[in-house]
Amino acid sequence: MNCIQKAFSSTIYFRFRTWLYLLPMEIRYMLEKPVTDSKTLPAFSVREPKLIVDVPPVASIKAVDIKYPLLLKLAYAHIEWKSGKKQLVYSVVEPRLTEAEKNKLEAIKTRLAEKIDVSSSVFRDTKQSIDYLKEKLTDIVEDESITFIGNEYRKIMYYIFRDFVGLNEIEPIMHDPNVEDIGCPGIGLPVYIVHRRFGSLETNIYFHDAEYANNFVIKLAEKCGKYVSYALPLLDGSLPDGSRVQASLAKDVTTRGPTFSIRRFRKNPFSPTDLIKMGTSSTKMMAYLWLAIEHGTSMLICGGSSTGKTALLNSISIFIRPEKKVISIEDTREINIPHKNWIPAVTRTGFGLLESGGKRYGEITLFDLLKESFRMKPDYAIVGEIRGEEAYVMFQGMASGHSSLGTMHAASVDDIIKRLTTPPIELSPTLIEALDYVIIMTNAKEKGESARRVKNIFEIQSVDSETSKAHTIKLFYWIPATDEFRDSIQQSEVVRRISFKTGISYNALMKEIDDREKVLSWLYENETFDLFAVASAINLYYKDKDSIMRLVLNKIPIRSTEAKRILEAA
Repeated sequence: MNCIQKAFSSTIYFRFRTWLYLLPMEIRYMLEKPVTDSKTLPAFSVREPKLIVDVPPVASIKAVDIKYPLLLKLAYAHIEWKSGKKQLVYSVVEPRLTEAEKNKLEAIKTRLAEKIDVSSSVFRDTKQSIDYLKEKLTDIVEDESITFIGNEYRKIMYYIFRDFVGLNEIEPIMHDPNVEDIGCPGIGLPVYIVHRRFGSLETNIYFHDAEYANNFVIKLAEKCGKYVSYALPLLDGSLPDGSRVQASLAKDVTTRGPTFSIRRFRKNPFSPTDLIKMGTSSTKMMAYLWLAIEHGTSMLICGGSSTGKTALLNSISIFIRPEKKVISIEDTREINIPHKNWIPAVTRTGFGLLESGGKRYGEITLFDLLKESFRMKPDYAIVGEIRGEEAYVMFQGMASGHSSLGTMHAASVDDIIKRLTTPPIELSPTLIEALDYVIIMTNAKEKGESARRVKNIFEIQSVDSETSKAHTIKLFYWIPATDEFRDSIQQSEVVRRISFKTGISYNALMKEIDDREKVLSWLYENETFDLFAVASAINLYYKDKDSIMRLVLNKIPIRSTEAKRILEAA
């Protein structure tokens, strides 16, 4: 009887919570919280949902009406079809304030601005920041004898957190794992986002005041640890969470007024099994790249903007043996791999006016970092994006035996050769022969707004010194009509070179590819998508292949006691 009562109570509770969720935010606040005493401020926290909301597919775009939480009990995303605009609109739903509450909030914010004696760039730890603000707010409440009725305190504290610690109106969007990019094209225009499921969407957020927008760009610069002014109005930096920021301050640079673009990156980078799941690559392709990278080959990942070049680069970098020395060089930090023997290096902007050499005082470029990195004798050099004189250093490193991985904006092998052999890079065609592979990425929008695919993988055999024409072997290619991958790895000359260099027979290397394909398939079937969990399995393969192959061939679940024991030992 007790079990029946518990089940009944649980059902009633679930229905009550569902009903409560559907109520307007203000009514939910009144139901959930009592009146707050002015001298005993309750706890306040900002929490993201534990589970990432998987936006379901819809039969028609006009039927879209989806709402999901961004900050629990505080802010929500609402995506719906607006018949008047004939388009989807992404609305941020926040606590609604009455006129009295707005006045109270503005008065408190004015007093807080007087009391806060640290820069906004110090606000990096959310909990410490909220505790600091709450301490200052307590003083203001006591001095001014302010009282909060119902959930006024929670609503007001949310806006204080949003505007002092967060990124003002766009702070809730920064907590949406489905958003890849946030951009403002100017004053009086809507902020736009790029949604993983629905692509580019207009939002309900506007920056109407030029001075307010300027101050917001300055705030972005402080968060990035950079400086921006009317003399130096362009900002290029990274937020503490790794998001990449480009912004402009002065209206004479961008005529519609201050602008910004925030390119967001996942907290947990995509793993090889993630890319297999999304259809970006095939299991055999990943197994082949695993073998190629282990044996020190060099490759460039190319494609247009937002085709997944960096995501693929980061993903396949975990195939590097854990004991190898790795150095990554980037303009803004995007690479994140689990290797301990890894030195992540980033460029630094200079100060003052340009010097005679075209550099600012104290500026550290990709060329400087790459030149110094090869003096450290790395086993692998990872370059975030190649676009200038650093390419010469990278290819010299390849020619001298240093494995190098990088990305470049180019749509084909011919485009790559042209970029490498013409100014400002001007490499010798014979030097390009040090490159083993070129991977071409594409944004396959016909398969979904955010669908990326590895279009081709080419082996570079030689480059004609007179015509700069590359002779290649197409190892993998994507067929758009059926959305599948085909391969011709039996023709691989690089595998034969690896066989000659290592003394391992060609057939044994091909069997290695098959075994690694089985391991990746086992991880995929066991829904192991976390980058660090996949890296643990790869490390175990290097240390104790027999143990992991026994798990794979016997189809032992990765969450079983035996599998956990073996993986943890690795």
